[in-house]
Amino acid sequence: MSDVQSVERAFSVLRTVATAPGGVSDVARRADLAVSTTARILGTLVQVGAVERLEPGPTYRIGPTIGDLAAAANPDAGLVTRARAHLEALVAQVGETAGISVTDGARNVLYLDQVEADQDVMLRDWTGERVPLHAVSSGLVLLAARTNAEVRAYCADGLARFTDHTVTRSAELRRRLTQIRADGYVWTVEELMDGVSSVAAPIRDDSGAVVAALHVHGPSYRLRPSNRRVTNALLATATNL
Repeated sequence: MSDVQSVERAFSVLRTVATAPGGVSDVARRADLAVSTTARILGTLVQVGAVERLEPGPTYRIGPTIGDLAAAANPDAGLVTRARAHLEALVAQVGETAGISVTDGARNVLYLDQVEADQDVMLRDWTGERVPLHAVSSGLVLLAARTNAEVRAYCADGLARFTDHTVTRSAELRRRLTQIRADGYVWTVEELMDGVSSVAAPIRDDSGAVVAALHVHGPSYRLRPSNRRVTNALLATATNL
């Protein structure tokens, strides 16, 4: 087997495992390779940390080396990798959907990842969506991290209304951002969509700078600002990220 063919087959196995974890036979079938070849490649990838072997099974999934490479190429990808287990734990604790987001340009929040709660009534997956900062809880905590001059510049372009509850007056928004800085979190109730509430807190780097937002959202009849259990779980998770 040529070196080029070996590399191609290794990447085929990596892509297959990245799509969905699986056992040797499953990975071999999806990668269209012999089981013996797949087992040999997986063994090598485990040795270099590109793939992890989990028992019982065994089952193979993407390993920490690939996460490190992704983080070096794209910091947001590294954040998603680091946050995933925390999101899953938060969802298990509060029983509502959770996600992370970052600022995208001057005016939008970009949703990077989301973990769904196991509920009869669920909301859409916002991963990859962009929304104006002032209309959602995650955007508000990101906006609160900006300077007063940056907030004034944001308001100068106008604040779009999405529902009857959207804050569209700049003075009211600035007062709200001051409160967010003091509280460390914010709830929104039906400000982007009727029937949807959310709560968000900032994710900070080692220097204390806000780099992302962590949120929990769900139907308004089920998720209310009076629920301190959700707020406290969110804040604890954001601190650990």
